[in-house]
Amino acid sequence: MELESPGLKFYADKLSKGEPFSFIRYGNGEWDCIMNLYHRTRSGSQKFTPDLRKALKDSLVKKRAGPYYLALQSPDFLKRVKLLPKLEKWLKNNAPGRDWYNGEVFARASRHGQMFPLVSAMKQHRVVVVGPPWLMKLPFASVFVPITKRNCWTNVDAIEKQLRDLKGVVISFSAGPATKVLIHRLHPIIGKHSWLIDFGSVWDPYCGVKSRHYHGRITPAVQRRNLRGK
Repeated sequence: MELESPGLKFYADKLSKGEPFSFIRYGNGEWDCIMNLYHRTRSGSQKFTPDLRKALKDSLVKKRAGPYYLALQSPDFLKRVKLLPKLEKWLKNNAPGRDWYNGEVFARASRHGQMFPLVSAMKQHRVVVVGPPWLMKLPFASVFVPITKRNCWTNVDAIEKQLRDLKGVVISFSAGPATKVLIHRLHPIIGKHSWLIDFGSVWDPYCGVKSRHYHGRITPAVQRRNLRGK
């Protein structure tokens, strides 16, 4: 599966130039749900239900127009756990002809202290953060839309309602599998003037939560470099 890898600057430049886009990452949790391989995310944050499974499938089967970037998260891991061949077959049968992007671009930049160009570009706009309570600590958040720590899919309609009337904003999503459905739903409504970006767990260590193994490598010095450029 070939992935487009335009790099962090590609996305930062679009933010700086006022060119809206949507970016959605699909990782092992989403594929486990789509193909009914497991009953919840491996972190335990979301139980898989038939309506979530259908909505995730629809987010891939029903194509969106415009700058709408589908991204594959952790392809090496997906290959290692033998998910990659299964998802490639599923896509071939259900959602062929899509361009796929590298879903590790933000996590990699954060890990290596190279995130500041994107953070700086985001700060040029009003930033709305959709995520668990600890993300309220993010210094660049203008508005915070809280989700429950577990099973936020239950509240997906209410979350969407809070976002659908926003204009000209950057929405940073950290809401697990529900993120994919929210961006898919909102892109035709506000995607022409707003940025809808799936950051997943990227911001957790900046708020004192190390929810992924690599977060331990993001030292206070690396955090300062990513948030302040020095």
